[in-house]
Amino acid sequence: MNQTKTLFGFAAVFVVVTLALLTAVNDQRQELYANPSQETKLNALFGESFMPGAWAAEDVTDNTMFVSATASASANPDKVTIYFSVETQDDSALRSQQENAGITTAVRSALTGMGLEADSIETTGYTLSQVREYDYETRKYTNDGFMTIHSMKVELSDTSRAGEVIDAAVSAGVNSVNSVSFGLSDEKMEELRLMALETAAKTSLEKADAMAKGLGVTVSRVMSATEGYSYSPSVNEYRTMDYAMAEGAGVSPSTDVTPGEVSVTASVNVVFEIA
Repeated sequence: MNQTKTLFGFAAVFVVVTLALLTAVNDQRQELYANPSQETKLNALFGESFMPGAWAAEDVTDNTMFVSATASASANPDKVTIYFSVETQDDSALRSQQENAGITTAVRSALTGMGLEADSIETTGYTLSQVREYDYETRKYTNDGFMTIHSMKVELSDTSRAGEVIDAAVSAGVNSVNSVSFGLSDEKMEELRLMALETAAKTSLEKADAMAKGLGVTVSRVMSATEGYSYSPSVNEYRTMDYAMAEGAGVSPSTDVTPGEVSVTASVNVVFEIA
């Protein structure tokens, strides 16, 4: 019996404390709307979940309209990045490394000799490892020397020179060209992002007006808006041409890399008040 009374006593205290806490939170909400400077205090007390956005849907759902819209803006790329590597294999790890170093130096000299800045040529990776091959007859791995791979990238602002740079690099000893990526400079990307964002915002307003007309209501004001965007460079996979075969056939090998337009897509999510 005493335990039952004790439990009832704890339950009564819990209910009273909970009601007091809920009342305090409601008072804080009202004060926050009347005085926005109180937001910091409320966040400190109860965390981000008690920010106005957390209960906005509950408070304004009856008189709001949610609209999403996307738009894109495109332009020709104003930069190109070429990824390639020098790969050498030898029974000796030292000879593999030394041969690779000599070819890499020749590649850098060839590229700077055609006017490229030295700091536009960067090392992106370097490995020296033992090559092992699996023998299906003996069901064992055999050692097949050592492989040195020096990976590099070249960045250009003149996209028309991409093919020329590839040809020069391969002629100097590059034996693996991985990809060619056409993209946008930060300034150009920001310009397109703002263009797309403006179009998306206008589209959201047009959609809201059309929906309101069909529903027999009017759009009175924007209550909130959020934005986002996406951007993907144009990447061309590239396979190194067989230069020995081309030379044997009397063909002067050349690479023609033609970029397409690059797009930036912006999206907006807008909450409109309706009347």
